[in-house]
Amino acid sequence: MGRKLLDAATPAFENELRTWLADPLTARSLEQLATTLARRRGTREDGRVGMPTG
Repeated sequence: MGRKLLDAATPAFENELRTWLADPLTARSLEQLATTLARRRGTREDGRVGMPTG
């Protein structure tokens, strides 16, 4: 059930991301955004922020 719901929602979610993020930004801005998000993710993972303990 959960997988079917996720599969059904994914195209709409990706379309919204494209509409609100990808379309208005230049290729360079998208690269900078991706770099920033990857850096933030790495920082969060390194600090185990939001990760279950135990």
